[in-house]
Amino acid sequence: MGSSAPALPPPFSLLPPRPGHPPYEPFPGGEFFRPGAGGPVIEAMGRRLIAEGCDHYRHGPGPEWNEAHRKSYASWQRRLGFHGKDADGVPGRVSRDRLRVPNSQAQQSR
Repeated sequence: MGSSAPALPPPFSLLPPRPGHPPYEPFPGGEFFRPGAGGPVIEAMGRRLIAEGCDHYRHGPGPEWNEAHRKSYASWQRRLGFHGKDADGVPGRVSRDRLRVPNSQAQQSR
């Protein structure tokens, strides 16, 4: 039988985390995900959404939070069984933890 580990898009791998860094990006809180917010964590989250089949991107995920990220994340929330305001596309702790966004600091080569 095949591995049950989630597929991770490049450049991520299943290397053990570097000391002092958790294997997954820590949840920054729902208030972080607002128009204009940006950073590598948003792009990495978008890559995981694509890997999970929740892709509403025209040109791939970028590092700035936008409507494509929100729509993709809402698809992920619905896939997990959330409805209504709980599937509004703004990440919450439970759904974000289940997405398992690799920690870019933990995955960098040594």
